[in-house]
Amino acid sequence: MRTLKNDWLIQCYMDAVRLQLDPEFIDLLLEEIHRRSTDPAFRRMWMAVSHSPWGLEQKAAVGAAFHAN
Repeated sequence: MRTLKNDWLIQCYMDAVRLQLDPEFIDLLLEEIHRRSTDPAFRRMWMAVSHSPWGLEQKAAVGAAFHAN
C-alpha cells in the first residue's frame, strides 16, 4: 500500500466503499489513509476530495470512516 500514490489510494478507498468491497480490504486502505494523514500534502488532498460534490451518501460514508479513529 505504501507504494500507491496518494490520489490512487483515495480513489481506491472511495471506490471500495461505494462498491461495498470486503470490509477487511477497506480497513487496510483506511489504515494507510490514517498513516498518511499526518502528511500535510496528503491531508490537503483528502480534504479537497472529501468536499467535492459526490453525493451525500458517499461523502458521509467516506468522511465517517476517515474520522472514526
